[in-house]
Amino acid sequence: MQGLKDLIKVSEADYLSIYEKVILSQTNEREEILVPYMSMGNFAFEAAINERKCLVYDDNPLIKINFESEFFYPSFAGIRNRLGEIKIKRNFADCGVRRFLDPKTYDEVMSIREFLDSSPRDAVNLWIKRLVSEVLKMPQIINNTISTPEYFDVKERVLRTYKAVLSNIDPMKILILHYCIPSFFDNESAIEAMLNGKKVKMAYYAPYVFNAEIYFEQHLLKMWFSNISKERLKAAQVSNAEYENREKKDFLFLHKKLESGGVIFVEKAKEYNLDGFFKLALFYGYENLKAFCDTKGNAIYLFRKLGA
Repeated sequence: MQGLKDLIKVSEADYLSIYEKVILSQTNEREEILVPYMSMGNFAFEAAINERKCLVYDDNPLIKINFESEFFYPSFAGIRNRLGEIKIKRNFADCGVRRFLDPKTYDEVMSIREFLDSSPRDAVNLWIKRLVSEVLKMPQIINNTISTPEYFDVKERVLRTYKAVLSNIDPMKILILHYCIPSFFDNESAIEAMLNGKKVKMAYYAPYVFNAEIYFEQHLLKMWFSNISKERLKAAQVSNAEYENREKKDFLFLHKKLESGGVIFVEKAKEYNLDGFFKLALFYGYENLKAFCDTKGNAIYLFRKLGA
């Protein structure tokens, strides 16, 4: 496309280092960065580690579940002690998913769910909610027949899973300061209220396609435990057919909130087409400063807003 720089192919390590280099060169400590979508956490982590705050607005309810807890890492003892506070009750009524779980496991999960629903959303509870949702796996269904679910101790599996998380964590993530943790919003109106007329120096744009129908069916237990309905998930769906309108809406919002001289960091996965966004950026006078791609075909485009 005319106006776009030729892609410079770089190694995986050099590609990942671009996040930090651009964040440090374009923003100052404690400044905010707009992030319309968050399918991956790499950029937000680099921003937080370097004491910048991302304002994430994504109406996909999975985003909070998948990412919000990752900016806090309670001790193993903290998770274990909180689980110890949860008393396991028995004989819960069927909420529609009992057939997918062993009866004893179902009661344990319901006890934890009931506890979390009436408890503060602190870091420990966020992690417990995420871990339980991840250990709940759908049983095999063959010829419309559900295989007999096996019992597992939910608390024990949660602890084992969190222990594995802590053993593989990037040490830098533990050092993230509280005020640099991203804020998560469901819509642009919430961002408008948050900024209150203020503009930002940088935005990160990496949209994704999400098939809510398939995901919901494959992760029914996770959705149930997390109180996410199919209707709520489908409302956040971004399909290929909606891409053109979504790109226009996204660009105009970022353009409105970006100060002159500000930068939009666009990251495009190999399988996605962002030509509509690029055309709008060039039409509005943005300059494509640089463009990079990795060995997998993913690409980064840096656009600067020109003019008064």
